[in-house]
Amino acid sequence: MVALGAGFALKAQCLAGFDGRQHSRLCYNDIQPLYEAREVETHFPYVDGELRAGAGGAELADGAIEYPVLTGLFMWIAGLFAESSNGYLVVSAVLLAPFAVWTARTLARMGGRRALLWAAAPALVLYAFHNWDLLVVAAAVGALWAWRQRRYETAAVLFGLGGALKLYPLVFLVPLALELWSARSRGRALGVVGIGAGTWIAVNLPFFVMSPPGWWATYAFHSQRGPNFDNMWQLAVPGATPAALNLWTGVLIALSFLVAIVAGTRMSDNGSFPGIAVCAAMLAAFMLWNKVHSPQYTLWLLPFFVLLRVHIGWWVAYAAADLAVYVGVFRWFYDFVYLDQDLTAAKRLMIGGIWARAILLALLFVVFLRARDADPPGAGDRIEPQPLEPEPRDILVAPSR
Repeated sequence: MVALGAGFALKAQCLAGFDGRQHSRLCYNDIQPLYEAREVETHFPYVDGELRAGAGGAELADGAIEYPVLTGLFMWIAGLFAESSNGYLVVSAVLLAPFAVWTARTLARMGGRRALLWAAAPALVLYAFHNWDLLVVAAAVGALWAWRQRRYETAAVLFGLGGALKLYPLVFLVPLALELWSARSRGRALGVVGIGAGTWIAVNLPFFVMSPPGWWATYAFHSQRGPNFDNMWQLAVPGATPAALNLWTGVLIALSFLVAIVAGTRMSDNGSFPGIAVCAAMLAAFMLWNKVHSPQYTLWLLPFFVLLRVHIGWWVAYAAADLAVYVGVFRWFYDFVYLDQDLTAAKRLMIGGIWARAILLALLFVVFLRARDADPPGAGDRIEPQPLEPEPRDILVAPSR
């Protein structure tokens, strides 16, 4: 609750208006500007929406939203209780906060005091009310909890719901199925993939039936957009076309996923596939290579610092790099827009943070793969110091508690 209070206090500075303070005071959030930009107050999402050609490229219009349908539906519901962008931020914060608290409680049930790596994370202050990602993190953590309880079908449903909020939880169906396959429960392995995919389809189908163009606009928009400014692709190949980036990032992500799966299979012992470790590695690879890396994606990664036994130094290092990107980006915006300055200390901080974050994600790909599941409460849940160098996996507990 302390982190959430601090997070709201940070963003509430912008209730006085976006007059430069959103950058100078670091209170920028997507919630306020998208209230009007996505016409939340006038359109039911997706139904009338479409992707239009604009002067700056493809533009979402008439209720089209860049997020999957359950996030868009949540945005619309929050809009029913607000009459302005300021009110929308307040209402959204009130509705989002329980998801953060529930996530903390669920992580505490699985990782004991390690849950502080979520509840006390600087990222929770920065991003709890930056966007709507608390929703998908809650769904993913709920699925991981069900997984550890061996409620595999429930986990699959929650991964499917997560995919209807932000897509990344869908990829976790693969490690879930492989853990069951390695335990020679092959029918159940295929079943969870079907259940997860079926859940995602069932949630999306009504929106698709009502308006195929409005539903597809979400995905068409992302296929046509370039990298965001605080992304390593923008620094490394600023002139790359969206089509080229789609190809490069798609290949790199797919190869990384394959490496994670193969490595997980080779690390299996006594029929136990390290499913949650592979999920974490796949997510790190996705965040590393994706052409869009929004600031709040850090929330996606935090639960795995709780669920896997990795040295707290990795968490500290990632938090520092993430903070450097956040402060650097928004302070540089202020310098550039309001002071007409470009290569400032803030921009250097941003660039350094972007590359540090990318390096850490590459290293965490390996660290997560070699990490063991954290002990549940009562079974040694302390954050024990371990070498920063990845260590070979010891005996794995099958198939997760």
